[in-house]
Amino acid sequence: EDEIISQMEDGTKEIVDQLPASAGPFWCSVCDLDLQSRKSLAEHQNGRKHVKRLQRKHPGAAGAQKCLSRNFLPPIDEEELFRGLANGDYKNVVVLTGAGVSTAAGLPDFRSPGGLFDIIRNKFGMRFPEVQDEPEYILSRRFADSYPDIYNDEVLPMTKSYHAEGVEPTSTHKFCAWLHHQGVLRRVYTQNIDGLHVDPSLKIPEDIVCECHGAARNGSIVLYGDPIPQRFHDCCARDFDRGQVDLILVFGSALQVAPFCGVPNLAPRGCVRVLVNRDLGDCIRNQFSRSAVGYYGMVSTDHARIGKRKDVPLRPLWTDQKGNKKWRQLLIEGDCDDFVESFFCSPAAVLKAISTTRTGPQIK
Repeated sequence: EDEIISQMEDGTKEIVDQLPASAGPFWCSVCDLDLQSRKSLAEHQNGRKHVKRLQRKHPGAAGAQKCLSRNFLPPIDEEELFRGLANGDYKNVVVLTGAGVSTAAGLPDFRSPGGLFDIIRNKFGMRFPEVQDEPEYILSRRFADSYPDIYNDEVLPMTKSYHAEGVEPTSTHKFCAWLHHQGVLRRVYTQNIDGLHVDPSLKIPEDIVCECHGAARNGSIVLYGDPIPQRFHDCCARDFDRGQVDLILVFGSALQVAPFCGVPNLAPRGCVRVLVNRDLGDCIRNQFSRSAVGYYGMVSTDHARIGKRKDVPLRPLWTDQKGNKKWRQLLIEGDCDDFVESFFCSPAAVLKAISTTRTGPQIK
């Protein structure tokens, strides 16, 4: 087969297969992908999957040897992850969940049509026109302090009604319960206020679940401009202080809100980090790569104190070289429930006779 020499972004050369006639200027012939831009192609060529494929096809290629010399940790794929879960190789698992987990249960997220922000616009838009553009205002400390009667008589009852009454936990919620009943679930950190993680059917003790932004059922929602509950920091200190966490699973969160978005970066060196989201493009960048002022005076910087750690990066490190050197990582673009159900249908899970239903593991 004919070969050509492809110039990499850093000036090194790699041997790749002959380009197809339809290939664009940013085509990776090793992986058969059109990366659309020079920057995307350069980032892709430094990625583990590309390097692994390049090494298999052309072991002597300069690009493969250069990347392999950067001390990246070996990659992990779904098969290895599923095998480790089924075999009980992971002993201290931390799960982070966001709106993508609860929307599968039929609960719209705040910003979706019919979600809480739409309810706010309809209910308060005439009296407070600014909520048409910034519905967060009604849920801010500034509003609560300025209009305490309206907040206590109207807003607080509205938020209390926004919970999971009559809604069944999803496969992802049941997967968390399965981890708990295997004795390996250290903590669930959730951005969701619906209370589904503590649904009685799952039999997960409430002290294992950290509701980082409060809970609708008891009116403890964290307002924009308020500090996150101290329990969040206490849990992070206990969970990550000794470096025992060996697996972090992030389901359905775009990791845009601080300090929650920094929790995956607390993972100790060598930990496996897995990110599952319908749109990975929403997850690999956020506003915390620069100093900025967010909603109603909340200052966002690129580092924050979380637990006992005083300088935790808030920007995503999933595609960063620093992240690839520190952790074994797996990024999955897809539905969280589909990913979970893939695990329970995997050969490793079937071999272990792990019991599942159509919507997730059976909780006994």
